[in-house]
Amino acid sequence: MSRPLRKDYRTADFEKLSQLIRDHPLMRAPGAEQQQLMQKLRTPEYRTKCVMRASLDDIALGINLYKLQLDKPHSPLPEETEFQEEPVPSALSARSPRSATSAARPSAAPFIKVLLRKTPIVVLFERRSMTALVDTEEGRLVIEDNRKYDELLSGIDKTRRTVDADTQTMTALMKSRLVNTERLTTAQMGSYVSNFEMYDTYADLQKSTTSVEVQGERKIEVTTYHVGGVDQFVEINSLPGFRLALMLTMRILASNVFEPQQRRYRNMAPPDPLAEDVKFKYRLGLLWRLSPPSANPAVHQAVSDMSFCPSNGDIMAVAYGVYSHGKVGRLPRSGWVYVWNIKNPVNPERCYNYQVPVVTVEFSPTQPQLLAIGLHNGSVEVRDISGQDLPPLAISQRSTSPHFEPVTAIKWIYFEGDVGSKDPHITPFLATSQAGAVTKYRLINSPNLLGFEQQRLQRAEGELEGIPIDRAPPAASLLANRHPQCLELVLDPVQADIYYVLTDEGTLYKCSTNYPLQHLELRQVHDGPAACMEFSPWSPRMYLTCGSDWCIRIWLAGILLPIVTLQHHLSPVHCARWSRTHSTILVSLSRSTVDIWDLRNSTMKPVSSTTIDANIFYTTFKFTHCGRSLAVGNEAGNLLMLSFEDMPFSPHFQYKQLKRAIFKALSMQPDLRQQVKSVGYFGYPGGKSLTRA
Repeated sequence: MSRPLRKDYRTADFEKLSQLIRDHPLMRAPGAEQQQLMQKLRTPEYRTKCVMRASLDDIALGINLYKLQLDKPHSPLPEETEFQEEPVPSALSARSPRSATSAARPSAAPFIKVLLRKTPIVVLFERRSMTALVDTEEGRLVIEDNRKYDELLSGIDKTRRTVDADTQTMTALMKSRLVNTERLTTAQMGSYVSNFEMYDTYADLQKSTTSVEVQGERKIEVTTYHVGGVDQFVEINSLPGFRLALMLTMRILASNVFEPQQRRYRNMAPPDPLAEDVKFKYRLGLLWRLSPPSANPAVHQAVSDMSFCPSNGDIMAVAYGVYSHGKVGRLPRSGWVYVWNIKNPVNPERCYNYQVPVVTVEFSPTQPQLLAIGLHNGSVEVRDISGQDLPPLAISQRSTSPHFEPVTAIKWIYFEGDVGSKDPHITPFLATSQAGAVTKYRLINSPNLLGFEQQRLQRAEGELEGIPIDRAPPAASLLANRHPQCLELVLDPVQADIYYVLTDEGTLYKCSTNYPLQHLELRQVHDGPAACMEFSPWSPRMYLTCGSDWCIRIWLAGILLPIVTLQHHLSPVHCARWSRTHSTILVSLSRSTVDIWDLRNSTMKPVSSTTIDANIFYTTFKFTHCGRSLAVGNEAGNLLMLSFEDMPFSPHFQYKQLKRAIFKALSMQPDLRQQVKSVGYFGYPGGKSLTRA
């Protein structure tokens, strides 16, 4: 509380100071010249001409200069002998130039000294931003500080308006935690090396220069050093840690080039159903091309088969060998199995070389690291691809599988409780050969596979069920050609003991593992070799077959004739498979084109045909796990990874769409339409789907 001010408090001092100010020469009345100057300064024209902008520094400088002018001494006039006290003009007239009639004595200095300076920055409130990891002590302190700050701002009387904004930064730079690394610590270490040791070290080094081809266009010189005749780089490359680091480094470098293609392969950007510019062109786009094992075009290295890992769709095994003997004058003496990863589409991560061509490969559904390999000489191997440079896990022996014909197909036998179970066991697998034999192999605690003959097919005679063909009776019985060549092996999607075998006669054998040495059913599906067979993912009773008679036929269990026949090109159909995303779409592969069929649109011609490398014949293809990409191999050893673009959206009720398309295709065949209608429901229970490679 302030005290009251008394009237007689320092009154005498204030009156004395006021009197001194009034008696000062600067406070006297100005003369006539000063009055004229002031009248001139008040005119609007003069104000307009003399308007100027000055900063604080300019004002301070002007006051200092004015002070110097006031303190500057003037010489007296010659006729004056003594100083006379003259009236001093006001402060305003003192800034104007002195006239000739002004007094000789200099004017007195102002009684008030004004000094303008920049004041220091006054910080009213400062809160430094701090970023710390949450799971550290600093992070917990920051969280506690933020909580206390929120409590201080909460309440009725303490409510403040706060706005979060970035200052002095156009874009907020953000950094993820994964890029943070530990701080590197360096230390200086001293060591002593004599001249003799340095001389001996350089004397043992043997310098050698070799030229290396880069992409087949230019050569670079590489200098290496050998110690005692041993190349140190070869020993370093053989270390498992170095090879693992090299593989990871190559993945990172490849991602810089193939990142958009890898994102498309993994289906990270599905089509938008609400897009305005939707076009259904059924187009195939090339993502990348996997190079063949050898750059020499004279070496025959066709892609004979491929298999995707069931647990990781990024990994695929490719077999290189012989597919067609038309252009092969002599059987090649080498074969390869490459394990590719889409993280590195430039170099394979596992390489296995063989002295004979490789025909087929297949991953195990219960143990994804196991890979079964069928060779051209009839041998079968099982490898573990989880480690580098591991020997074969098991090899077949001639005592149990005395076949010298190429192994054409391998399928692991799986049961419903195997995939995804807590303790999966290694299941046996079936292998077919061109000798007409179906062999069942099993892994045991031995370096050899335990195998026995499951089935021995005999050539068909007489008239069979299925399509009618004219089979001329043989003139004489040839004992050397009593068995047909097995070309394809397919497992039943529902019954685990049932499997189907396609032969070069165009026949389909239905067999069971519970009834060896005999088949259950025999049907004629093509007038020529039957190359491929696959069940529909939305129907366990509907399947398609393709062969060398230029046709693709769709069959339904319980009906002897094909319900739909597709034919467009006058060339053999090497492979045909159902789409994994659309129940009415299937893809077929001829010698030079990849055709996409849509049963909803037409059964007379495909909706699109794609040709890549028209001078090289295609061999086989397979879908990826997501169904939006497929891998196509050719006879030059190239593996083309293609993606489906501008495809129609998947229907919500896949089975209903498939059934509607089948009945639409049978609109001109009332008898066959009635047979299909009598079959009833031919899909999976509940309308579910089953997609197995």
